[in-house]
Amino acid sequence: MSQETKDVRSLDDARGYLEEYFSPLMCEIPDEGQSGLKCIDILHDVFNSGEVKGKRLIDVGCGPAIYQFISASRFFSEIVCAEYSESGRAEIEKWVAEDPAAFDWSEYVQYFCDMEGTRDIWEDRQKQLRQAIKAVVPCDVHKPNPIEPIQMEPFDVVMTLFCIETACTDRKSYTAAVQNVSTLLKPGGTLILQTYIGASFYAVGGVRHPTVKLDVDFVLQTITDAGFDDVKCSYYPAAKREHYTTSDVTALLHLTAKKM
Repeated sequence: MSQETKDVRSLDDARGYLEEYFSPLMCEIPDEGQSGLKCIDILHDVFNSGEVKGKRLIDVGCGPAIYQFISASRFFSEIVCAEYSESGRAEIEKWVAEDPAAFDWSEYVQYFCDMEGTRDIWEDRQKQLRQAIKAVVPCDVHKPNPIEPIQMEPFDVVMTLFCIETACTDRKSYTAAVQNVSTLLKPGGTLILQTYIGASFYAVGGVRHPTVKLDVDFVLQTITDAGFDDVKCSYYPAAKREHYTTSDVTALLHLTAKKM
């Protein structure tokens, strides 16, 4: 996000966000049903498939979360966490530093280790993850280089999960943001994107924040126009409900794509 485009700092209370959405283990969020957990599970599948290669990964708009890096840390020795919100960055930095006040991600580490078959060494896996996180940096998807003024070599993998749609005010700015994020990825590299479909808002602490309303066709066209091919996606319908609590989302979309 940028102050010029959208001055909504939804993660001023990053710890409150973590407590609401991630405690206990990916509790069933009323408006998402089991879709959220499926989006976690597929990250394990993606990184263990052998199709995503390299050593360097950046997550753009990671928020205060680290669950998305657990499987990745088995294969990627350099992980960069890029987040607009200062409070979001602070939560990650506390966890990496083993600050006793940091959010406890051990349940998530154990969950992924169960899928990996490494539950007996989950503490070693947690240490491996901490060592893999090399930097926590500010980012703004509305800048041509989202991590400016920092300059880094293009990454093997760019991940962005439920970020771009919440940072933009309309489809035009969303399209531009996807282009900007793509500059961080080297040719032949892999984009991993997860996004809300059909949502016009999401709520944190009972406060609603606007998000760009997207449909699958538009997202896929935007990815193609940004210079990607070999697009693979999974679609997870949200829970059927009469009232909205955290979002009016209709589905969650997961995709991977290769930069041409």
